[in-house]
Amino acid sequence: MKTRTRTPCLWLFVAVLLASFVSAVAQGLKNVIPKNQSPIPKIFPPSVAAQTPAGTGKFVIFTREEVGREGEWDFIAGAWECIPSRPDVPVAKRVEFCHSSWEASPLLGVLVRDDSCDRFPRFVRLQVNAGDRDYRVNLYDINYRTWDVRCIWQGKRLSAFGVMQGTVFCEDDEDWFRLESSTGTIRKGVPFIPLDVNGPYWIVGKPNEKASEWIYDPVKEKFVARFAAVEMQEAADYESLVSPDGRNRAWILVPRPKSWLPEWLPLPKKWLPASANWQAGVVDGTMLLQRDKQSVDIHIPVKVQAVAGSGRPIIPFGTSLKFTPNGKLEFSATTDQTGTNVRVWTIEIASGKVTKSSRWHPPPPPPDFAVFDGVPTPEYLRPYLHDFTHYGRSGLAPAFLIHLGILKQPPEYPDCVAGVSPDGRHILFRARTGPLSDVFIYGDLQTKTTVRWKSPEEIEPTDSMDFVWVETP
Repeated sequence: MKTRTRTPCLWLFVAVLLASFVSAVAQGLKNVIPKNQSPIPKIFPPSVAAQTPAGTGKFVIFTREEVGREGEWDFIAGAWECIPSRPDVPVAKRVEFCHSSWEASPLLGVLVRDDSCDRFPRFVRLQVNAGDRDYRVNLYDINYRTWDVRCIWQGKRLSAFGVMQGTVFCEDDEDWFRLESSTGTIRKGVPFIPLDVNGPYWIVGKPNEKASEWIYDPVKEKFVARFAAVEMQEAADYESLVSPDGRNRAWILVPRPKSWLPEWLPLPKKWLPASANWQAGVVDGTMLLQRDKQSVDIHIPVKVQAVAGSGRPIIPFGTSLKFTPNGKLEFSATTDQTGTNVRVWTIEIASGKVTKSSRWHPPPPPPDFAVFDGVPTPEYLRPYLHDFTHYGRSGLAPAFLIHLGILKQPPEYPDCVAGVSPDGRHILFRARTGPLSDVFIYGDLQTKTTVRWKSPEEIEPTDSMDFVWVETP
């Protein structure tokens, strides 16, 4: 389960980076990043003969390279081309964007709400300093064959929600706009307000219906069902699920425990009652079923196991919410530990009948890692992946190099940079320390081949980097 958000995750991430920047300035570094920079970057395109043919796969290395002198805070965002099918061609700089405290990154990154992450890597966003505690965003359209680069949008707080019929829905600090993926054309306004994504459906609002939310089918481009908006103000955590036909919506709402107090509250522990130090236990919640064209929602009390979170008041665990093929909504929650009974609450959707029962909860099987963060994995690699679950998909890269013996020990996450293609086949790795810190290593997980390139002098091992797999248009 999770706390309901739209784009605050992005703003939190940005806030952390801004805090780091302010901290650096506070430590005596002079900010010399130019203000009001032109968004037009410097381009270092390949010759026509050196351009890669259509369909050629390659990694783009987005960098934030330090250029400030001692005592100065100054970086330049760049983009470099790395072509595995041309192992004799060095890693080459293709774009020098702007002076910035950030590196460029794909518009459709990990914070999109639907399954469009990694799509249309031609669209790249770059945050550019706009004062000590603020930034603006340049949105670029890059042709990865010619390396022509256009700045197609400038503004504040840009984020991408998702993709519908080839159109990217984007939000800035004031409004929404749509980006046509085939042409890079921007159109102001949206037909509805995107709120969330649940399975194949978008949850949307209409401008004149503040108290309602709609289930929208993005494939058929039609509204499926309408429900009253659920009050989330008192919920510390929630889980929401839309039925396969889109006509029913279920919720598990968990309020803050009465004894819970936020970590940041600046009060001495001796002033707080013993009950304020809540860490874990069974908490009360509500199971809510909303049915299309039914004016009355069904609410039933449930209990869930939870622990105190960091940045989140509570984190429930051992729960399952699902719609069953026989027309029921089922929620189950562990009573204490794996191997004991679980509580089960069931609602018959048509009649609204509620039943409560319990059943044996066997220990979960060990993970086989046949699929790792959404991508299939070769069988030979699976025994190594248990050390890299905290990496996400990029963990495939160090696991592969461990398998080949190129890496002797699993690196810690901050000690390397890794990128993996969306299909999980191609990896690029750069160590930040040690004997491999001066090379980029490419690997093909299917053929088990590798390629190494000497790192250009401009790219230091400690520079901020992002590796993105693209194909030549």
